[in-house]
Amino acid sequence: MKLASGYKAFWEAAHKNYPDQIKPEGLLDMKLGMSSVIDSDYSDRFVKPSARGWMSVMHPKFFHKRTTTAGALALTYKGLITIKTPYDLALYTRLIWELQPRTILELGSYQGGSGLWFSDHMSMLCEIPGEVHSFDLHTKCIHESAKHPLLTFHEVDLSDIATFDEQLLKRLPHPWLVIDDAHVQVFSIFSYLNRFLVSGDYYVIEDDPMRADKEIIDGLQLVEESGFLVDTYYTDAFGDNLTCAPNAWLRKS
Repeated sequence: MKLASGYKAFWEAAHKNYPDQIKPEGLLDMKLGMSSVIDSDYSDRFVKPSARGWMSVMHPKFFHKRTTTAGALALTYKGLITIKTPYDLALYTRLIWELQPRTILELGSYQGGSGLWFSDHMSMLCEIPGEVHSFDLHTKCIHESAKHPLLTFHEVDLSDIATFDEQLLKRLPHPWLVIDDAHVQVFSIFSYLNRFLVSGDYYVIEDDPMRADKEIIDGLQLVEESGFLVDTYYTDAFGDNLTCAPNAWLRKS
């Protein structure tokens, strides 16, 4: 089965190359608690994070049933792990079509499935296909079949922004879509990448905002002060914050 082989390859690579990171709370620990708007052009679509409530039906406390957890984590693309919910994949499809990004930056590669998904969808949906760049420290876990002409993987320690290639970031065309699915120094990386973002670019922070603790609320206050607004079409398309990025589909003003 392709589904099983995808996970097997990932875990074999993780066990071999990063045994310390597959323990609970490790960066590669996959035991994560994860699991109607018709007109998107309404006047109050973009709002400040501080004006929003925090509860999401994607909150980890709702992910106690095996069927929900397995459904979210077992979703694959071409046999490779994506760690994306069906809701969010549908939302990204719409955003890629609407934004027509020339650059997609993915923080956190895992097995490479989501990078491949973004590359295929950019190819299909963008009038001028651009580039997809995926960043992760654990590049040995990327499956050999995660290949696409638009896709490049970079070995970067996301806990150290100095490991980014600044010249690469300066040359990449806009609009940008940035997806943070790495959960490492989230707002430090945001502050760094914000130097390269321009008006109309999008920045999506996955999973961490579901905690809604002081760190997240303070961080999104920083995001708000940096000129970003929540795009409520994407947070609320299926219901209030029914996304793994509650209050964190962000557009630079």
